[in-house]
Amino acid sequence: MAYWLYQLEWVLRLFVAAICGDLVGYERKVRLKTAGMRTHMLVAVGAALFMIISKYGFFDVLNHANSVSLDPSRVASQVVTGIGFIGAGAIMTVNHKIDGLTTAAGLWATAAIGLAVGADMYVIGIAGTLCILIAQTIVRRIKALKRYPNRSMIRLQVTLNGKLSDMDALPERLKIIGSSHVHMRILAYKPDSFFLEMQIRLVRRTDPDDFILKMSHLADVKKIDVLD
Repeated sequence: MAYWLYQLEWVLRLFVAAICGDLVGYERKVRLKTAGMRTHMLVAVGAALFMIISKYGFFDVLNHANSVSLDPSRVASQVVTGIGFIGAGAIMTVNHKIDGLTTAAGLWATAAIGLAVGADMYVIGIAGTLCILIAQTIVRRIKALKRYPNRSMIRLQVTLNGKLSDMDALPERLKIIGSSHVHMRILAYKPDSFFLEMQIRLVRRTDPDDFILKMSHLADVKKIDVLD
């Protein structure tokens, strides 16, 4: 009976780690980041599993060989090292700017959450999850308020690939992702690209950073710079 109680306790830890990772990943998914719910969940569950194995997986060896000693912290340190490879894969350069640093740091912190839950430190793991969510949501919104005092209006300089005639279809494409009115001024153009200054009024409750992120993923958009 005691054996199965231990097993259920370990399974519970995996489920708690999965939920914590899923919460962090959901915020990244909503922001259209490279690592979403599945990636964060797998990182948290994997880290918790490594910690459980590290703490409890060698009892049979220790019971039969009194001269054998183990350091459970070594597995945790290897998890921290290994997660760096996944984090590096989340960092990329988009429009000449580095993107993915927050996601990479979130993956690293999610691994720490998994280790904490796997070590039976539920309160620390859940508190860590809340701290990450605060950093990724509330702090980001405060930063956005400073960057965009008038959140309903943004000014951009945009470089697009294509012919100048393609500019006519741009306002309709921007309406799909959250604009209500677009004013454009041509700054320069070439046969295969053009450079615009844009003043964009956003639909109510549209986050400026989210809008710019979605705009950067449009097929012809090459570069976006935010104007003060």
